[in-house]
Amino acid sequence: MYAVVHLPDFALQAALRGLPELHGQPVALVDPDRSPPKVCALTASARGLGVVEGATPTQALARCEGIRIRHRSAAREADASDALMQGAFAFSPHVEATAPGVLTLDLRGISGVDAAAPEVLAAWAGRLRTVLAGLGLDARIGVGPTPDVARHAARAADVSAPVRVVETAVEFIAGLPVEALQPSTHVAEILGRWGVRTVGELQALGQAEVIERLGLEALALFAAASATTLRPLRLARPPERFEESVDLEEPVETLEPLLFLLRRFVDTLTLRMEPSQWVARSMTLRLRLESGVALETVLRVPEPTRRPDILFRTLRTHLETLRTDAAVSGLGLTLDPGRAPQRQFGLFESVLRDPCQFQETLARLSALVGADRVGSPVRLPGHRPDAFRLVPPDFEGPPSDFPSRPPLLRPVPWRRLRPAPEAEVAVAPGLPVPLTVRCSVVNGRLRVAVGPWRASGNWWEPASWSREDWDVQTPSGTVARLTHEGGRWQVTGLLD
Repeated sequence: MYAVVHLPDFALQAALRGLPELHGQPVALVDPDRSPPKVCALTASARGLGVVEGATPTQALARCEGIRIRHRSAAREADASDALMQGAFAFSPHVEATAPGVLTLDLRGISGVDAAAPEVLAAWAGRLRTVLAGLGLDARIGVGPTPDVARHAARAADVSAPVRVVETAVEFIAGLPVEALQPSTHVAEILGRWGVRTVGELQALGQAEVIERLGLEALALFAAASATTLRPLRLARPPERFEESVDLEEPVETLEPLLFLLRRFVDTLTLRMEPSQWVARSMTLRLRLESGVALETVLRVPEPTRRPDILFRTLRTHLETLRTDAAVSGLGLTLDPGRAPQRQFGLFESVLRDPCQFQETLARLSALVGADRVGSPVRLPGHRPDAFRLVPPDFEGPPSDFPSRPPLLRPVPWRRLRPAPEAEVAVAPGLPVPLTVRCSVVNGRLRVAVGPWRASGNWWEPASWSREDWDVQTPSGTVARLTHEGGRWQVTGLLD
């Protein structure tokens, strides 16, 4: 058995995919590559108002003042084709991209479907149609013993009966209108003058006699009307491309409409990933502004996943901190597929309970205090105190091995002051020994001053440094550490 998935008005469905609010409104699809541009597809409401294919946009607006003009997009059709292939691959690994908006599925060897009863096949096709509807695609599905019979069944299906299962192929083909064979205009006129209305009436005339009068095209018509001919399928794999985009009719200046569209994109893309067991490693968000500027941001997913709620939270956190100089006129989202990571941990090793939540918290902190103030401190090489830099925290890599050193027998309980307060220090004439100190934490004449302990570094660079430390005590017993660097005195610590 074979199944054919057919998307009526494929170009129109691709243009309106992701915009369900436009399906019930008068919409005309214009092909901008034609000269002059003409309407190539219409919604049912636009057709009911008198607009026809082949009309110019001006003529369509004259017939219906409120009609919406949309431009045909090759990128949107490519996205729809990818979604169709990825959705159908979950139901059969043998898929042929027969034509734009048309897929042929080989059902042989599929457990529970091959050689099943018509009711089972109809239920299977109904589930496939439901999955495609979740991807924004309105499909007609035909099931038959050959690919051509299934294709005729899919084209014969309509809104009232979107699934058509052929039980008797010969009777079904004979009852089709002759237009189902897609004859040329000239041959269709001749058959009309002969009074031939159905495929069965054409077959009754005899293949040899019709070919003698109509030529080789008649041979193609009889081949298309065959109920027994089997042809090999040109099988294809679903593309590893997961992308959704939309051109907004009106520029958006607030966050809520963008989040609504992104939630729909995330749900659709994760549904497309599921059949092949892909997960998202990163996301690329594209914003096209009304001013013509294009913004593209790559968002890393901390733990590769296809859970839509986690991916949507990452997008929302980014957009809440984003400021643009113009309204958004276009939106696009791409997921980078990959396989779920497999890790082997030791007995006492573990991972974060929710890495995505942790990264989201870091992103919010970065938005509040700045990206240069969030991270894990790493000491810089050298002897300068408090010389460090911040690096992104890494909880997935192996722990660093720090050299062990013997503990201090009697550690000094210094309390470091950060930031260190400025101090006014008076020194002895001719001797660089501090005598008095005035500061917010310590004041008075110094009873004891021990030092200095000098340190310097990077003398070969313009950013060289040199400092000296003094341990001092006031008559009240307060012990502090004074630091002299760059011509300034600071109290860098107190002894508790």
